[in-house]
Amino acid sequence: MLGQVLFSGLALGSIYGLVALGFAVIFKATEVFNFAQGMFVVCGAYFAVTAISLLGLPFPLAILFIVGAAALMGVLIHVFLIQPLSGRPMLSVIMLTIALSIAIRALIEIVFGPQGRTLTTPMPTGIIMLGQLRISQLHLTAALVSWACMAGFGAFFRYTSVGLLMRATADGHEAALVSGINVNVMNRLAWAIGCALAAVGGLFLGQLQIASTELESIGLLALPAVVIGGMQSIPGAIVGGLLVGIIEQLAASYISPKASDIVIYTLLLLILMVRPWGLFGQRELGRV
Repeated sequence: MLGQVLFSGLALGSIYGLVALGFAVIFKATEVFNFAQGMFVVCGAYFAVTAISLLGLPFPLAILFIVGAAALMGVLIHVFLIQPLSGRPMLSVIMLTIALSIAIRALIEIVFGPQGRTLTTPMPTGIIMLGQLRISQLHLTAALVSWACMAGFGAFFRYTSVGLLMRATADGHEAALVSGINVNVMNRLAWAIGCALAAVGGLFLGQLQIASTELESIGLLALPAVVIGGMQSIPGAIVGGLLVGIIEQLAASYISPKASDIVIYTLLLLILMVRPWGLFGQRELGRV
């Protein structure tokens, strides 16, 4: 039983880690606390419904459609909403992301209706028996793809010239501008990556659950994940996602299905009181 719960927790935690990674990329690059990240997960699920169920695209083309549409959405959000608020108080930007989340939810319900949509993909849905452990092929696929995406982003961020420019921009906008880096382009790339990672998570959650706006609450678990791991830490976002997934499944299985949110957010409060910069974040000292 424990092995089954841990496997489910790691699989879901991998998806949460993927979504949290997208959140951390946006925050690290633009210092925007994006409350719309959960709705980007919903967009990923409905992009999948559009590509697979409505347009009937072959699955490889459907994946390209989902990632491309999400990346384009991220770029447009930065160009028309985020960039015009550059230099404004952080509260204004936070309220904008909350309003954006509400607007996207309303738009999805207008276009697709308030009822959820069943999402069926060619991904395997059988069961693998490993002794007494029942391994869902869909959960396993979700975990493997999530880790492949996270590893691919890590390699891009660390070893490519564009990744180097993104890191330089994240470390300091003023220094990046002086060095001749086009900060707006790097910020748009960060939003494109953040939205695309969330959309991939939505593709899996849409099939594991159902494609509906209620997936936003699951996607928002990326917020405690990234705070627990450390707002400025890319590895911390991944580890935080894994912790949230495991804690959620343990609490739901051994306490109550309703207890998972209580346990997760209690841990979040403890982290904020004891180590507010997160498990892997760096403490920032301010001069008084």
